[in-house]
Amino acid sequence: VIGIFNTINLPERLSLKLQSRLGGERCHFKSYTVDETVAILKTRLDGDASQVFDEDAIKFASRKTGNLSGDIRKAFHMCKVAAQNALDDYASGRRRIVEGSHPKVKISDVQRGSRDMYTSIIHKAISCSSSYEALVLIAIGALKKAKVGKDIVSLDVQEMLTKIESIANGSGEERYLSARLSLADLLGILSRLGDAGILTLTTPKQSNHPWPLIQTSLEPYEINSSYRNTSHSKLAEKHLAEQRLF
Repeated sequence: VIGIFNTINLPERLSLKLQSRLGGERCHFKSYTVDETVAILKTRLDGDASQVFDEDAIKFASRKTGNLSGDIRKAFHMCKVAAQNALDDYASGRRRIVEGSHPKVKISDVQRGSRDMYTSIIHKAISCSSSYEALVLIAIGALKKAKVGKDIVSLDVQEMLTKIESIANGSGEERYLSARLSLADLLGILSRLGDAGILTLTTPKQSNHPWPLIQTSLEPYEINSSYRNTSHSKLAEKHLAEQRLF
């Protein structure tokens, strides 16, 4: 059995019992370069779709992805958002098709799609969070990052409290060290974040589980990117940044 994963330390995150069953041989793959990303996008856009995207639009998406992380999924998502924006413009009449031509996704569409990915209302709400809210969200991202590979990650309130305390104690900053959140405090913060659409609280199926489970569609890198250029960027980068070899 060969395992493929997007982090270099997944085996170390597993239990000792599972680690003992893994082989020691590893093969590290570099992040995609800009030229490789361009080639992959063109391959995936083979056929009619390749006539829809301007060459400059594909190159911009590739450069943007390379500057962020080299994760090809971000390039795919960027192109998808750009294509949807262009389609909406043509459908609404904001953009007209010149006679004898066909709809085109231009570099401006990709630029707009890129901004939409990182400046959405949700991301702005995260960037404006208080110190305690930032602790909660970074703890959620860190726990979700540790459970990589699972499609749906549901977090328990108790493990949240433990993680928050660990992150606060390791921060070295008084504003986080002073956080001694009680169960009631955490539930109140989670409720506010839920009202903002940042996460959802679900009722456990087990009758012996009295507290809600926490879920969010946000990925750790999205939470991290939301805190860039904020007072919480250092803490977010420490716990949520993707480890890269090169």
